[in-house]
Amino acid sequence: MDSLKKFYPWFALLGLAVGGLVLAGYYKDEFREWKRWQRDYNAEELSRAITPEQKDQARSLPVEIRQIVLPGLQRVDRCTTCHIAAEYPGYAGYKQPLAYHPNHAQHPFDKFGCTICHQGQGRATEREAAHGRVAHWEHPMLAMKYIEASCAKCHAATDVPGSPLLARGRAVFEEQGCIGCHKLGGFGGNLGPELDKVGAKRSPEWLAKHFQTPAEVVPNSGMPPVKRSDADVAALTLFMMGQTGERLTEYYVSMKSIPGPELGRRLFAQKGCIGCHSVGGKGGTVGPALDDVTKRRAPDWIVKHFRDPASVSPETVMPKYNFTEPEIRALAAFLGSLTGADVSAFMKIPLQASPIERGRAVYLKYGCGGCHGANGEGGVPNRNAKANQQIPALMAANDVADVFLESFITEGIPDPARLDPNGPKPPIYMPAFGDKISEGELADLISYLRSLQPAPNEKP
Repeated sequence: MDSLKKFYPWFALLGLAVGGLVLAGYYKDEFREWKRWQRDYNAEELSRAITPEQKDQARSLPVEIRQIVLPGLQRVDRCTTCHIAAEYPGYAGYKQPLAYHPNHAQHPFDKFGCTICHQGQGRATEREAAHGRVAHWEHPMLAMKYIEASCAKCHAATDVPGSPLLARGRAVFEEQGCIGCHKLGGFGGNLGPELDKVGAKRSPEWLAKHFQTPAEVVPNSGMPPVKRSDADVAALTLFMMGQTGERLTEYYVSMKSIPGPELGRRLFAQKGCIGCHSVGGKGGTVGPALDDVTKRRAPDWIVKHFRDPASVSPETVMPKYNFTEPEIRALAAFLGSLTGADVSAFMKIPLQASPIERGRAVYLKYGCGGCHGANGEGGVPNRNAKANQQIPALMAANDVADVFLESFITEGIPDPARLDPNGPKPPIYMPAFGDKISEGELADLISYLRSLQPAPNEKP
């Protein structure tokens, strides 16, 4: 026994060390950031209590992890652990995290959670980790200036009240002719990568810089710079951030609540269906006229055709768009409403428009402005191109016969004339639109090209 006495001081030190670690662990757990916020909330609720019952209720409020479970989306959000007052209007105007969320009524937390719109790391309970500011977390929270991008997961850009930046971003995308080189939603060119998931792959900073100076971000890129205002570039960036590949409409919107014909009409316009199909004698001839398609085809056949065209029409050239089931039903409902339909409602031009006006719409539809300029002014840099190392203006179309213009548009120019025959192929070239553009669209486009005139101080 005496031999053990010499170890007593060490036992005492060990006990103190263990006790210190226990106390440190307790202290660290007891004073976690989220617990402090919940105690502040509980104290505020107690100060607001008037009746004894209200005071007892405030005193009994638990301090605990709070979470929202969304099995359909395989998400768990613990954001309300800190943002505990987010659904109570009485906390409007408070500093975060004890502040009311103004859109809670439209997007209740029990159905939507938080990270669907804001991104971030739903399972985290520490601020830096939850907001995605820790290196190993993959989904940083969206800055407020880009928050409208999340609306695109469920809503069309032009259909979201109170989201003008998202709508403006789509407009810039269309005006710049991005669809001429990039596919989005199954429609567009092949010169650049598909954009359906670009928002999940790139940061907003990367996207904005790429729009302004593409070659600095992607060496040897043939993409022309987006020469727009900072506000337009920011809106375009926001629109691209919304292209994440997530399709949430089926989860959040019931079939009964979707305005079938109206949603179908919008999808019909967005996907450029009128380019291949005609309605009311207007549109393309690649596919059959759709005025009475619901009389010729059974509803099940139409649904299957939208789901996978080749499954019911093996020889079809119609692409598979990966529509959601609600979208398919909406498109079918729209086709059922076509008898006597006003074509101008889903064409971007009026029925009485001139060929030049219709041609301008075709020019925008196929993204020609992305390379040739919004008004055919050209000038986009194109290394080693014989035409002054840039994309030529279209004002010279008047000097080109119809047969050659038709050939250039339908067959493309895969290898433009080179300034240096031994040098590299110019990175930007004319793609073939023969499998996309209808005969009517082609004629209207040529009419528009022939209408282009150089500026007064320019030579043709």
